[in-house]
Amino acid sequence: MNPTTRATITAVAASVIAGTGIFGTRYLALGVFVVMAGFAVGWPVLTRVSRRWISTGIIGVGSIVGLGAVVLGRDEPYLRYMAVAIAGIVVVALVSEVFFPSAPGRAVTSVAATASGGAIAASGAAWVASNRTVGAEDLVVAGAAALAIAAVASVLTHHATVNTVLALVLGAGSGALTGWLFDSITWYGGILVGLAAGISVVLLAEMYRREPRPHSVWAGIASGVTPVLVAGVLVYLGGRLLIG
Repeated sequence: MNPTTRATITAVAASVIAGTGIFGTRYLALGVFVVMAGFAVGWPVLTRVSRRWISTGIIGVGSIVGLGAVVLGRDEPYLRYMAVAIAGIVVVALVSEVFFPSAPGRAVTSVAATASGGAIAASGAAWVASNRTVGAEDLVVAGAAALAIAAVASVLTHHATVNTVLALVLGAGSGALTGWLFDSITWYGGILVGLAAGISVVLLAEMYRREPRPHSVWAGIASGVTPVLVAGVLVYLGGRLLIG
């Protein structure tokens, strides 16, 4: 899968988050769930885990538990429920290796891939945590919109350095614009969220640039939605810093 297709997947996933975020927590949770599901199926393929479907099950179930806990949690900070889910994913990843051993020489890699994949997938619940934080609801739309724009900007030219600058500048510009549009966000707060979104796109794009291009569609989907899931935590932290 080429970088343009991967950037398109990132932009589409971010647009799903932004669009569902407008309609409230339930719809946002549904949008996050769809992104998580695509990631859970593709991540074991991308990381070449020996027992693909076992890893997919652990990542999928663990991330759904984390998402459900954040949605149903009664008290702030809601993200603490996600941390418990991540811990459970790591433990289950270790235990599963005992009952479903990987190919010789692949045990450590499989456990690490499953645990890290579970942490990435579960971090998507941070979008919902941000949405449920009083005063930070608009940050979800601002962050996701900046993420979509930064993803497109990251493949506009054939020069990696130029693309990096464009992604950061346009991401920050998008954040500033939404900060101006939404009364609950300051312009500098919007810039901070936009930069965070741009950085997540740029860093992961650079990592994938150094790896062989995935031939599997699902692996490409996982690589494309990873920045969207990771950015959820950055947006949540931005909300806690700016709003409290």
